[in-house]
Amino acid sequence: MKKPGCNCFIFILSLLAFSQLKAQDYSAASIPDELKEGMDAVTRSYTGEFEILSIDKARFHMKRVITIINKKGNHNALLRVFYDDLRNVNSLEAYKYDLNGERIEKIKKSDFNDESAVSGSFFDDSRIMWYDLRQDQFPYTIEIEYEVTYKYLYSIPDWHFIDAYDESVESSSYTVKSPIDLKPRFRTFNVNDPEILEDDKSFSATWSEKNIQAISYEPYSSPLSDITPKVLLSPSKFEFEGYQGDMSTWDGVAKWQNSLNAGRDKLPKETVNKVLEMTAGMSDYYKIKTIYEYMQSNTRYVSLQLGIGGFQPFTAQFVDEEGYGDCKALSFYTQSLLKAAGITSYYTWVHAGSNPPKIDLDFPNDTFNHIILCVPNNGDTIWLECTNQEVPFGFLGDFTSDREVFVIKENGGEIVRTPSYGPNDNVQLIKSEVELFEDGNARIKSNIFYSGLKYDNVMGVILSGKENQKKWLEKNIKISSFIMEDFEFTNNKLILPTAQLNVSLVARNLTSRSGTRYFLQPNLMNKNTFIPNKNSDRKRVISIDYPISERDSIIYKLPENHMVEAFFDPIQIESQFGSYKAEISRLDGDKVLYRREFIQQKGEFDPDTYDEFADFHKQVVRADKKRISLKKKT
Repeated sequence: MKKPGCNCFIFILSLLAFSQLKAQDYSAASIPDELKEGMDAVTRSYTGEFEILSIDKARFHMKRVITIINKKGNHNALLRVFYDDLRNVNSLEAYKYDLNGERIEKIKKSDFNDESAVSGSFFDDSRIMWYDLRQDQFPYTIEIEYEVTYKYLYSIPDWHFIDAYDESVESSSYTVKSPIDLKPRFRTFNVNDPEILEDDKSFSATWSEKNIQAISYEPYSSPLSDITPKVLLSPSKFEFEGYQGDMSTWDGVAKWQNSLNAGRDKLPKETVNKVLEMTAGMSDYYKIKTIYEYMQSNTRYVSLQLGIGGFQPFTAQFVDEEGYGDCKALSFYTQSLLKAAGITSYYTWVHAGSNPPKIDLDFPNDTFNHIILCVPNNGDTIWLECTNQEVPFGFLGDFTSDREVFVIKENGGEIVRTPSYGPNDNVQLIKSEVELFEDGNARIKSNIFYSGLKYDNVMGVILSGKENQKKWLEKNIKISSFIMEDFEFTNNKLILPTAQLNVSLVARNLTSRSGTRYFLQPNLMNKNTFIPNKNSDRKRVISIDYPISERDSIIYKLPENHMVEAFFDPIQIESQFGSYKAEISRLDGDKVLYRREFIQQKGEFDPDTYDEFADFHKQVVRADKKRISLKKKT
């Protein structure tokens, strides 16, 4: 007698569940046209909540629904959630929907792949749970929802309302909650004012945005994260594995790092004596250089990212005895060695790599990923990259140069900028002698000089061994067909490092023949081939990261009884983006000289000048293809 009622009740529940599912219309047809046309993906809803539970505990909940329009949007369907010993994934699930918004699959937490997030020379407890939700039929929709708890309060996830090009957003919101005494700080960019609820016990802020238009990729522009709507957050008081700190001031951040480093700089007496012995009688500059190179020759890089080990370096004694460490440990060890010699240096936070974020003097937060060392050296500051055992003394390269860093001193911290390398530093010089033969072949001897960031581009090749060097040369020498007879790299590890490459080649069909004439492109190895597409509707500034100078000088010895029939006129191109010169002239006897100079300027340029930028490169490409004609003397 009870069965029919039970079945009816279950049927009603099913109808309710189905109606709720359908109420959230995930069909592609329901997306407004202005958010869908030309898009790779559309975020239907994107919500996050970060709740500070105590000074050392927090919770983060995220739910996102996104419709994938085409293959370019497929990266959104590769789901990844990271965790470690201090971050626990409490819940995790995902769903697949078809074109019409019908749910076709549920993926439980137990279905996700779970594996280490690192490999190689790392000790790291980071793990990743991942799942591939890609489908073959477009458009389709996916949904992911998870919750992570933190056993620390050191950082708060930022919220980027757009995180990829050509992807629009229907709605997105982010909420941060906390006890009033742990109220976080925030900075916003291009977003509406938050809804704030605050009393004597608690604080919450919610940022909401709807119908956000996508941003299209533009080459030579600042990173997407610099221009999209976003909320940056940072704690005030915090604790990480028993180490409490105050991030409301940069001095507070420095004090916290100093508390992690305190008492860890003790070295064995034998090592102190060795440092004093090997630097006796030296000036401070050579003491610093000698100690740095001693550190390089006696250590190797191994990363440690376990709990507080992600911030606290190994003791100097450990590195001294074991001979390895990560960027924190090797920088701190070098600092300890310098201290033993009476040299002051400062542990320095830096965001290494491309596109470093700007540092806000009024908003202390940790956006850094690397440690280097700052040595004041009586006002002639030396910067030391301690992780790479081969990098020349005092050279930063494009990994950490020309950016703001956080220098940690005894009583506080200071934001300063690392050195930049100018056009007279980043130089490539090519000097060649070419003997042309009547059959179109040629023998080439070239000396190529690199310095500054041009050196940085080839440093890995120089250190890679003869066989890898040969492969690199065969791939990068821009001559269509050649046999390499001999080559040699020379590495000069100066504070502005340089390298030289001597190479001998036999080139096939360097000249092309038409009747009795031969045609030659005198620019052998350094042709510019990139021409940006014009865009009169450019939105963002043109950003050129660093300047370069290239100079080529090639002497051609003509085949016997041949002459140049036609030279091209000297070329000179001037632009705010750089300059270019090329000319060819007759030398004594049967020789001609080709000279080329290309200079690229660094800077940010108005979007309205983008077509001028494209024209400049187009002219350079055209000039690099200029030919001369040869013929037999009559």
